[in-house]
Amino acid sequence: MNSSGKQVIALIPTHNHAILLEYSLKYLNRLNPNFDLYIFFENNSTDETLQIIKKFNRPKELVRLWFRPDMIKLAGNPHEAIGIARQTLLERARKINPDYAIFLDDDVVVFNEGFIDQITGRKKDIVGGPYLRDFLEGRHLASKWKRKGMKGIWFKDACMGFQEVYVTSAGCLCLSRKIIQDRRVNFMPITWNEKEKIAEDFGYCKRAESAGYKVYLDCAIKLGHLQNPTISPYKPWQVREDGKGYIDFEFH
Repeated sequence: MNSSGKQVIALIPTHNHAILLEYSLKYLNRLNPNFDLYIFFENNSTDETLQIIKKFNRPKELVRLWFRPDMIKLAGNPHEAIGIARQTLLERARKINPDYAIFLDDDVVVFNEGFIDQITGRKKDIVGGPYLRDFLEGRHLASKWKRKGMKGIWFKDACMGFQEVYVTSAGCLCLSRKIIQDRRVNFMPITWNEKEKIAEDFGYCKRAESAGYKVYLDCAIKLGHLQNPTISPYKPWQVREDGKGYIDFEFH
């Protein structure tokens, strides 16, 4: 139990990101209050990822699964592995039953020292931190907005204040005990068909809204996302050969 009187745990999926993970953990180590527990999910890493986790001097757990090399090809879905990782971490959080569990990608840098109090202090069931990414073409934010006049998903410098959204941005997702324990809301199976090709975090938010929850984005949280062009070849505005956007969020 941290100094705020809340039990808050971190859920971090990671894979072959040793350099990024080590850097992001340095920032997480500065948080005050800090997480009561860090839970890492790792699969098949061939770099120094496991050594970085072992050296991290905070209360922690490590969950490991092995995926076959052709898993994504067989699944036909590039988000299958991360979806399984998130669902596995969610199931572990259900057993621990904390006040809040915060998913953080291993390439996320948290700049606010009081990040935990800030994101949990909203007292909402789902709060996302802004997923701002700098590309050569400019800065973009991943979300789907409910605010009047905001259409589409990716916007340059669009994040302002605290607002309700259809789906929050990926990479930082804070869940309350209430929604953690709600088994109607899961990351798996990933929404993936001819009409809706949705990444795991966005599919989770869609299910949450269908179950009666509201989704929020807190733009006052300062996050950085480490850049490595070899990790993900996809850009938010990428167009497939069929002329459609890589991810179709037109479910509302």
